[in-house]
Amino acid sequence: MFSSLRTLLALSVTHWLTGFGVVVTTASAIAFLVLLFQRVANPYFGIVVFFILPALFVVGLLLMPVGVFLASRRHGGVRQLWEHLPVEHARAGRFAWAFAFATLANVGILTVAAYSGVEHMDSSEFCGTTCHMVMQPQYVRYQKSPHARVACVDCHIGSGATSFIQYKLAGARQFVRLTTNTYSKPIPPALDHLRPAAETCEHCHSREASREDNLKVIRHYDNDEQSTPKVTVLLLRVGSQIHKAHLERDIQYVYKDATRQEIPVVIAGDKTYAVKDAAATGPARKMDCMDCHNRTGHDFETPDSAVDRAIAEGRIDRSRPFARRDAVAGLKERSGLERQPPVVRMLLDENVFPNMNIQWGTYPNNAGHEKFPGCFRCHGGEQVTKTGESISQDCATCHELVAVEEQDPKILKDLGLQ
Repeated sequence: MFSSLRTLLALSVTHWLTGFGVVVTTASAIAFLVLLFQRVANPYFGIVVFFILPALFVVGLLLMPVGVFLASRRHGGVRQLWEHLPVEHARAGRFAWAFAFATLANVGILTVAAYSGVEHMDSSEFCGTTCHMVMQPQYVRYQKSPHARVACVDCHIGSGATSFIQYKLAGARQFVRLTTNTYSKPIPPALDHLRPAAETCEHCHSREASREDNLKVIRHYDNDEQSTPKVTVLLLRVGSQIHKAHLERDIQYVYKDATRQEIPVVIAGDKTYAVKDAAATGPARKMDCMDCHNRTGHDFETPDSAVDRAIAEGRIDRSRPFARRDAVAGLKERSGLERQPPVVRMLLDENVFPNMNIQWGTYPNNAGHEKFPGCFRCHGGEQVTKTGESISQDCATCHELVAVEEQDPKILKDLGLQ
């Protein structure tokens, strides 16, 4: 064993390039193995440990044979170089043992590095913090979403070797755009790149489980001095009507813009609903979950909804005169925020990112119709058949109003929810 190591050491000093390769490989291997088990809250720590150190390790490995080759030329060939190695025991045997030992160690280190690197690249922290400025807005909103415990790759990549290769190549293109500063601001929604909902959403949300109706409580606050609460309670017919009507039918639509906010044509079964003079041409899509729940992992709020939520959660003191009115005005106009509680400024920082050209309303949310057109993209009455039939606009089809903008709805007291 010791003679094998002496042989390896003798080879390393035959040329400075070989020695340098040994030092680089050894140092990077030791640093990698030490840092592998550390937990550091730095967005670039993973890049250093899982990419830079393994890269240095490989570079060192490549320098070693290059140095040996150059040394052999200097000594007149490999046979003459061999004569300069220690003479104890059989040189070939010692070299074979040394080569086998080094190969085994190298394969082990590279295997661990490759596995750990892939695991790190699949983490939400890598997606959200490594490309800090670019993905910071999406990552901030992701952490506040109902899917904050779902890894980004579960929706954006998927399983299987084909998906892995496809999205890693896409990641390489994105890296080029990042380094050359040629990426879009804001980042466009990944509507054309997401896999079908059957391969993402339905892994956790089965259609059977989505047949229940829900009670939804919407808390708004008035702009008066007391910021009077206005509570609306709805019985959402999620299972009996909404999901049944949209998931159990073959519905396609034609859209005009990249965000799919303008839908001139809807094809439901054998009926075609179209805006007047609109042609059924352009990009068409079969409707699935993501056409309504398009921001389920990265929802950006509006000033009104952000302030209402903060008041409901007790983060904004409603006892302050005109607390709601002034907070919303400050967020919309971005003035007078120094006179507002710190949480109001925080709401702005969590939803508006000027460096990425993200303002209030940049990313429409199509679930419902409170903040954006949402449902009314199709249910607005503009799309009609040739016989004049339009898509239903009856509010009672999707929800039943139990209480409308009441201060203390009786239904919540009866249910023990207030």
